[in-house]
Amino acid sequence: MRADVQAFQEFYQSPLGQSVSQVIGERLVKMWEQEPASLNRKMFVGLGYTLPYLDRALEKEADAYAFMPAEQGVSHWPDFRCNRSVLTHYHHLPLADSVVDYMLLVHALEHSSQPKHLLREVWRVLAPGGQVVIIVPNRRRIWSTLENTPFGTGRPYSVGQLKMLMQEQMLPIDWWDTVLMLPPLPRLGAIKLLPVSERPLRFFGKNLGGALIVCARKQVYGAIPEKRLNPKRRPLMIGG
Repeated sequence: MRADVQAFQEFYQSPLGQSVSQVIGERLVKMWEQEPASLNRKMFVGLGYTLPYLDRALEKEADAYAFMPAEQGVSHWPDFRCNRSVLTHYHHLPLADSVVDYMLLVHALEHSSQPKHLLREVWRVLAPGGQVVIIVPNRRRIWSTLENTPFGTGRPYSVGQLKMLMQEQMLPIDWWDTVLMLPPLPRLGAIKLLPVSERPLRFFGKNLGGALIVCARKQVYGAIPEKRLNPKRRPLMIGG
């Protein structure tokens, strides 16, 4: 069972959630800074519950949107600008073919009842060579077994499972890593150690983290995406 939007908001406002967003957010920024092209004015779509991380994409001046599934619910984002949140369905994104430069999936793939269809839809909307980053619970670690965080819900993945799944959908993984090296202990002292422990604990093994992060790019050979009628470059916003 997936958390609803209110549960996500409450988690990321808690001390543990703030440490989680700091750790993952810093990892994403580091990755974006290593890209040959900046995020400036690039179309960037976050799918699932990605708001804590989309804020960092906005700081890089990306043209960012938050896509949230109907079963989760939607909230206004960002707080200080016109709404860029979209209520949608995982398998029918309101986008034309090949228009998205970057996609970020967090709290998304593990909750999909049809993960292959979801990844196929991601492939469809990505521009040729477009990048997708997916963060899922690591099935080999304790984060996926405890329900005090959103990483304890849905189906966790191993690296091998995710590689096979994405390869089948023409999204071969360029690289993978893990984050959240310490377990999600409720004590404030342990929570404060979470960000500073990432680098030292990484020396004991790359696959120790509670969340698996993978990066892939769209391959365009061997398949032609289905054409859609009345394509639009930008999604339809809800609210105002």
